[in-house]
Amino acid sequence: MPAALMNDSAALTWRASLLDRLSTPLGAAWLCLFVALLARAVQFGNPVIHVDDQFYLFVGDRMWHGAMPYRDIWDRKPVGLFLIFAAIRALGGEGVIQYQLAATGFVVATAVVIRAIARRIANPRGATAAGIVYLTSLGISGGDGGQSPVFYNLFVAVSVWAMLAAVERPRFDRRAVLLGSAAMLLMGLAIQIKYTVLFEGVFLGLVLLWRAWKCGHSPAAVLALALGWTILGLASTGAAWWYFAAAGQGDAFVYANFTSIFDRRAEPVDVVLGRLAAIVIRLIPLSVAAWYGIAGARARDPDETPAKSLARRIIAGWALAALGAVLIFGSYFDHYALPLYVPLAVAAAPLMGDPKSGVALIIRGKSRLMTTAVFLIIATSIVTATTSARFRKERGTGPEVREMAAMLKPLLKDCLYIYDGDPILYMMTNSCLPTRWPFPDHLNNKREVGAVGVDALTEMRRIMANHPTYVVSRTSPQSKTYTPGWDEMQVDLARDYRSVAEWQVGPSKRVIYQRIPGH
Repeated sequence: MPAALMNDSAALTWRASLLDRLSTPLGAAWLCLFVALLARAVQFGNPVIHVDDQFYLFVGDRMWHGAMPYRDIWDRKPVGLFLIFAAIRALGGEGVIQYQLAATGFVVATAVVIRAIARRIANPRGATAAGIVYLTSLGISGGDGGQSPVFYNLFVAVSVWAMLAAVERPRFDRRAVLLGSAAMLLMGLAIQIKYTVLFEGVFLGLVLLWRAWKCGHSPAAVLALALGWTILGLASTGAAWWYFAAAGQGDAFVYANFTSIFDRRAEPVDVVLGRLAAIVIRLIPLSVAAWYGIAGARARDPDETPAKSLARRIIAGWALAALGAVLIFGSYFDHYALPLYVPLAVAAAPLMGDPKSGVALIIRGKSRLMTTAVFLIIATSIVTATTSARFRKERGTGPEVREMAAMLKPLLKDCLYIYDGDPILYMMTNSCLPTRWPFPDHLNNKREVGAVGVDALTEMRRIMANHPTYVVSRTSPQSKTYTPGWDEMQVDLARDYRSVAEWQVGPSKRVIYQRIPGH
């Protein structure tokens, strides 16, 4: 055999051996950790990745100082999300790098579970690629920090794994019931991080009940299972309501968590459709791979077992349930798409494990095949990197907000008021709170007017009547700004305050206003 061919053969053998080692459960776990650190490290230590992350961390911090969500700090997120960030604050330090490392741990664990689920319908290489693609895709939709799906996707993935383990058993026996119960309990915990998970939970429950029925359980037994699993799924939310009700905050909990969302003003149709179009465009490559991964599975594997066929259909249904949860709630901010990456990555695993599928490239006049797995990993990594760079330019990287905090902290004698700015300043300056609504959007966003339990103008006037020494705002309003509130604030600031510092953050400036003595 010619030396060149022998060298090529040795190289191919070595590469195949390496891929096989990286596709084992342990090898895949280490690979996922490496990829996650590589994909997310650029944002480590950045306190302004997203305004939501800032607020969650701030609330988690204040809970250690006795603050109660909904009573002392108003928001409509489930309390489970704040408990996660409160637990992270127990790690000490500033809190920023701590929550980002914790989030990284969650996404690595999610990727490992994705691989375990995908092994039911794909070979080890395809399943491992599914976990990797999940990690490289998160940043495309703003998942490079601590958005809620970064955390609850793990609970959902483990729930799906447990559900499939129950469904694939030949009889729906005691072990199947226990697995189904674990799945519903975990979905209940996920619901207390974000309520939209309910749709996926309902789908999982229906699959379990269908399987129990098909395995010969009586209608009464199926009904009993349905009741028991419903109780388990709602247990976390019921416990949260009971806690707040016992503290005399039951009405506040119900309004914040369930009814206030219906009071929000509708956004312009063109804005909403534009966001939806952006989500669709970002998801096209993985969605196409998922479609062919599921629809083309039988063609690639004519001897597909009934168990694999059933798992494939369930995973397709799961993806549709997750899609329904995204579509029904509207708004369509980029991070709303994050839950879709889990079922789509799993569904794409069979295609990514097929060495004959991919994208044909012409290199030096010769056709070369880039496998689907390699194409998706490279494409999502590039888009994640460019998206992260764009967000860092638009939102800042941290020095600005740290400089603001360093200036304000020794000067504060009363409560700082952040009318329009970064809520993490409350935490960084250890400022007291001038209002129950410290998240700026709740009082300055026109969509929130009448949807937070207080009149925005009345609350803003009350805050300013207390004469806060320092106010943080911008030099110009945003498109979402509530104009009457902005106009009135400008009058107050022009009359009673002076600008003492400005920081350029992305396209806008943050301004610190100091009250003029005697005003």
